[in-house]
Amino acid sequence: MCENYETHSRVKEKEAQSEVYKNRVIYSLPVRAGYWSNELAIREQLEASYNYKKDHCQLLIQKTGKMFRNLLRPTLLSPESTNIGFNKSYQIRSYGLSQTNACGTQTLQPLYLSAVITEREIEHTQHLIHGCVLTASPSGTPCVRNTFVFVRCDFQKDTGMMNYGDDVYIQIVESGGEPLYVQCENSTMDTFGQHLGLRLSQSPDIYCRFKIFHWKPELRAETRGTFVLNDAFIIIQHTASGHNLATEFHNWMPTFFGSECVISCHTFRDTHKMETSENLWRISGRERSDLRQLQIAGQKVDTDKSCEK
Repeated sequence: MCENYETHSRVKEKEAQSEVYKNRVIYSLPVRAGYWSNELAIREQLEASYNYKKDHCQLLIQKTGKMFRNLLRPTLLSPESTNIGFNKSYQIRSYGLSQTNACGTQTLQPLYLSAVITEREIEHTQHLIHGCVLTASPSGTPCVRNTFVFVRCDFQKDTGMMNYGDDVYIQIVESGGEPLYVQCENSTMDTFGQHLGLRLSQSPDIYCRFKIFHWKPELRAETRGTFVLNDAFIIIQHTASGHNLATEFHNWMPTFFGSECVISCHTFRDTHKMETSENLWRISGRERSDLRQLQIAGQKVDTDKSCEK
């Protein structure tokens, strides 16, 4: 009984296939030739478009490579000194992430304030521009994207020492055009209730001003007006909002340089109303022992200049 049923179902299936084959659409020879000509024209157009973009460096892989060359170009940090000065190159690094090494001891991996170009911006620019996002990167190699200069609010070009409590602009060391400054975004209807983000801005307004304070609250009044110490824990406070620059260790975002930590203007406090490690930063220049890195960076800069000529 089962065998008869299977045989009958196979016959029905073959009859259905035969009916579909009889009712198939049969194209004439001119129609086939037109289809082939259309496919050939499309392929030729795609190939011509690819060659044009390749010759004019408009391919995404070419734009990405150019962006890497521009943003990862080595920079020379200011020599190590006791105090932080204006118009000198520094790196701004956070307190760091706690890690356990192979020996079982706890170490801190610092994160460096850095600028990135998003997947939308890379289509029309490969340099840092107005509106670029700021993150905290695990990579600490001094380069264009993570080197900053502290500028007076009156834009004087002297290299005097920076004091605790003074309003300053934080300018990234290089850009594709006008100088770019770290700006805390103003809250909008879309971002209301969220932590304020940080971007680069070419307009140094009130939202670009920051103040440096001692990390201990009991010493802030005492140290106000004194020189900011090199490589010491500090609080970077946004003047307009009163919030502190913070590294959100629990919030990471994908970038062209890998996963990097989100930066915001928000004061994280513990149960004792004390700022937590998310708000702790250090400003540091070039270490005296790092001579090899200095030589490599100097050779790279000389090579870039000779290529430009």
